[in-house]
Amino acid sequence: MLPRMPHLLLILVLFSDPSGEASAKIIAEELGRIGGQQVQVELGPAAVQQLEKLGVKQHDLVVSPNLANHLTATEKQLIIIRLDTRLVGGDRLMESKVWAGGRADSHISIAGNGGDPLASAVSGIIQVIGPRLPTQPDIAPSLVDAELTTLAEGKEWTALIARLADIPEKDPRQLYYLVMGHARLGHFEEARAQYATMQAKHPGHFLTRAAEVLVPESARANATRANDKPLVDDGSNVLRDAPPVVDDGSNVLK
Repeated sequence: MLPRMPHLLLILVLFSDPSGEASAKIIAEELGRIGGQQVQVELGPAAVQQLEKLGVKQHDLVVSPNLANHLTATEKQLIIIRLDTRLVGGDRLMESKVWAGGRADSHISIAGNGGDPLASAVSGIIQVIGPRLPTQPDIAPSLVDAELTTLAEGKEWTALIARLADIPEKDPRQLYYLVMGHARLGHFEEARAQYATMQAKHPGHFLTRAAEVLVPESARANATRANDKPLVDDGSNVLRDAPPVVDDGSNVLK
């Protein structure tokens, strides 16, 4: 089990053979730049050492990838990234496997004519783990950040919403949690309103894009049309028959 850390996330970046080390180093540096003080990124041998402290060998990720699902389900602040670079029919292919929160995601980048698939690989990895990266990387993690994570992991959505009500100016991470809380409770109109606030105050932010999947499509369309104007509810957009969103825990920010 990981010791209690002063970071929100521990990201381990592994590569299958020495030819992928340079690309893995660039990816690790980019994640470290985005995460700042709140993220610890380990590369290569240091990452392998951290993995072995948890009882898993790098080869286990190839032979039995499901082990990493169980590991990251238990160690919720842990993210494992494994890069596999190879040539296929003259094209350079880079596969990124990401384990986080008890699930695995893969992204494949292909570059022909001597190109480099690295930029596409970085983009794919950030799309997968972006919602879990901090929005204020240059400051130490706050008690509020940790508290929100705990409430979300425990599915204590009412308490989470109440905790955020005390914060007058919410950052993108806090707004993301607010959208999540209302969506999980089936408060789709309020989730729509908070999503509209994110669009108005933080357009283009990766958490604003991530919040799209939390809001039902019809409600999201209404929020997009509203932009930063107040949302007036005339009753025509009430989702009377829509069931509450099923929580699989995959969008929780660790």
